[in-house]
Amino acid sequence: MIITRASFIQELSEVDRKLLRMGGTVRGMIVDAVNAFLNGEMHLVDAVFRQDDVVDDLEDDVELTCMRLLALQQPMARDLRRVNSASRVASELERMADHAVEIGRYARKIHQECFPPRPLVDVANMAYVTEQMLDDSLTAFVHHDIDLIERICKDDDIVDAEYKNNRDQLIEVATRDSSLVGAATYTLLIIGSIERIADHCTNIAERVGYLETGSLRRLTRQRNPEREDK
Repeated sequence: MIITRASFIQELSEVDRKLLRMGGTVRGMIVDAVNAFLNGEMHLVDAVFRQDDVVDDLEDDVELTCMRLLALQQPMARDLRRVNSASRVASELERMADHAVEIGRYARKIHQECFPPRPLVDVANMAYVTEQMLDDSLTAFVHHDIDLIERICKDDDIVDAEYKNNRDQLIEVATRDSSLVGAATYTLLIIGSIERIADHCTNIAERVGYLETGSLRRLTRQRNPEREDK
């Protein structure tokens, strides 16, 4: 049975609400995981793990809704792009949640093994810019704001630059002091997870461009053709 146009629009609005809820949950997970790393607040790691189940359930809800809309409405053109993109955004958010869990696990390892109480490099700003990218990417998707794509790409460049700078510093620290190899390794994994979260935000921005123009452009590869797919 084909559902009415009004029902279709209502279902899409519900998908947007679920995506925003997913995004808010994922953002909270990232903040908690990074704070656990920066401040040693290990109770936050358990909260991150619990919220991961919430994100998984929401992704399933979005996927089921999108599948139902494809089957019953049989959308064409922009509507089809809208449904497909919503499903893809849910997947990107779920992957971000997985990276937040990884950050929490590495943070716990660092503090369980009694490594230095202060981070070896400045991670706070890198995490902050990534959190802003998440906010902007979801705002762009839900409100069809294609102008935000440029800001998201610029912020991704900032995160990439900070990742490379922090990576080089960590290698130098580990080379200079062998007792810090473990801490440097876990910290490198943490900043790698943050950098990947930023990449997923850029993927959402690409979906916004696809939704609004019908053309899917790989923004990351356009800025750096030698960069690997993420």
